[in-house]
This record gives sequence, C-alpha cells and structure tokens, in this order.
Amino acid sequence: MKKHFLNAAIISLLTANSVQADNLADAFSNGTVSGDLNLYYKNIDSRVGADAGYSTGNLGLKYETAPLNGLQLGLAFRHGSEVDEDNPGDSDEGVGSLLTEAYISYQGDGFGAVLGRQAIDLEWIGDYHEAVTLTSDLLPATELTVGYSRSIAVADEDDLQHSFTDIGDDGAWFLDASINPAEGLTLNPYYIHEDEVFDGLGLKADFEHASGLGMTAHYATSDVDVAGESDGAILHLELRGTLGGLALAAGYIDTDDQGGVGHLDDLGDNISPLEEGNQVYGPDAQTWYLGGEYSIGRATIGALVGNTDYAGNSEEQEINLILGYDLAAVAENLSVSLVYADIDAEAGNDDYEKLTLMLSYGF
Repeated sequence: MKKHFLNAAIISLLTANSVQADNLADAFSNGTVSGDLNLYYKNIDSRVGADAGYSTGNLGLKYETAPLNGLQLGLAFRHGSEVDEDNPGDSDEGVGSLLTEAYISYQGDGFGAVLGRQAIDLEWIGDYHEAVTLTSDLLPATELTVGYSRSIAVADEDDLQHSFTDIGDDGAWFLDASINPAEGLTLNPYYIHEDEVFDGLGLKADFEHASGLGMTAHYATSDVDVAGESDGAILHLELRGTLGGLALAAGYIDTDDQGGVGHLDDLGDNISPLEEGNQVYGPDAQTWYLGGEYSIGRATIGALVGNTDYAGNSEEQEINLILGYDLAAVAENLSVSLVYADIDAEAGNDDYEKLTLMLSYGF
C-alpha cells in the first residue's frame, strides 16, 4: 500500500461508460470490458540474509454494465501465475486469484453510492474494500465521501492476497471531504474510526500555482484504544515544482515519538513517496526526501533519495531510480517500467537492493 512519488507509466483499468441503457438487456449488452496483462519480475539482493527472485504473469479484468437509470453493476478480478522463481516460495506473494470488485453503484444528480467490493482511494483508506460508500457534491466547491468498510484486500503484483481480511470485529467508518475554497487550493479534512483500535483525525492542504509551483501541508493524529499502545501523529510537508519536462520535489515527514502513526496506516497509505520506506511510519521517525523526474519523448526518468532517522538513534537511507517507457509505437497501451531501490540500514534486516521490471499492456 504505497503511494509512488515518481510514477512510471501505469495503465488504468477503469474506464467510464458513457453509453446510457434503455433497459436491462441494453445495460448488459452495452457494458464495457477493460483490463491489463503484465509480465512482472522482482529481485531482492540482501546484504544480511538470503536473496530472492521471481517472475509472474498477471491478468486483471473488469466488466461494468452501462448505466440504467443511474445504476451499474461491476465485477473485477486479478490473477497471478508463476513463470519462474529462484527459490521455492519466492513467488508466493504474487501468485493466486482474487475477486477484487463486485458492486452495485448508483450515480444521480449530486449524489452517488457504491455497495460491495470496490476500490477506494482516500487519505489512509486504499486498495480494495468490502464497503458501502456515499458521495455528494451538493455543497459548493465540496465533495463529500462517507463510508463503512468491513474488510480489506491488496492486489498488487508483489502482494496478491487471496481473500479479504476483516477489519477488527466491527469494521471501520470514515468521512472525507475535498474542499476548493480558492483557485489552486484544496483542503481535505477527514475522520476514521476503527472500533476499539483508533480514531484518526487529519487535515491536508494542497496548493497548486499556475506557474507549476506546488505545496502540501498535512497533519493527522490518532487516538489509540489498544491497551499498552501510545497515540500517534504524523506531519508531512512538501514543496514541488515543474519546469518544462522536469519535475522536482522535496519533503519532510515526522511521526510521534512513542506511537509512530498509531494505526493510521492500517487501511492504506499514500504519504510516503519511497518505494520501500520501511521506517517512515515507525515511532520517532524523521524522514527527508528529494526527488526529480524528467520526461523526454516517450521516456520518463526519475530519482528519489530519502533518509529516515528513527527510534533508538538508528538511520536508514534509500535511493530509488525509476525508468518508464511508452511502447505505443509497438502497440497502443503497451509500456515498460523499471524500479530500483537501494536500502542501507544501520539496524535490523532492512539492508538490501530491490529491482522490479514490468511489461504492461492495457485494454
């Protein structure tokens, strides 16, 4: 559950269906099928333990009916099969099948609802959930989302879970608002409640100027209800800018001295820009990062450097290198991406190099 600061060409699986159906038969016959087909390779070169490596083939498919009086049905699944592995069990994390989406949705004038398995992308709420979500844009310059999730699953190439996992005994409630009070400014207050685990409250402010300059200020706190655990908090500041095909960003992330983020990352994560970021959300962690991305023709080249000081006077450095290339000259929606991460840790077993390579075709 990572948010990538430097995003190598990724094909979206979700395409909107603009065809309106007149009856149930039309809704199904005019439905859309989309998906992606990937070849994925991952290698871990450990400095302190055993190496690992594998390659898999991945298929994602989604079918969605055409809207009928605002109603739609959707089904999606993802499957991963082993192609090769260096050691028995290396590929287990990316092999299997999961029905990621199975929902009924309604979209009316200023109001929407989704019931069932669905993809969610909110602050600290990510991946796939068995949930009900309600959305509204009736308030001026405001989009509201309120929902309840009872279980969660991840379906990445290197983390393909076989089933949904219950979120505690009673699931989680969430409220998220996106407010645009002025041009270029977005305010995102949110609240998350996981019964007998934590209550999370946060505010994120994003500002994007026409010149290409952007800023983020984000603070969240967690009131933890688990016996023996401390409350958590996180602060994130980022300054970024673009000039032609070059994008630069620098940021700082700070967590609570005792509790780290205090369960805020239980249901998703979209703050850490690092490919691994093993210690970013731990107790007493201060992370600085600096990155750049340059696009030229069909290629995108990126680099990101991060340093985390965390509890126990320990330190971890990480370097990310990313290359993406659009192969549309060969076939439409065909791309290749390479991600390299070098993690240098003073303590623990997080001292390794990671390389991933993915060839992706979307349809």
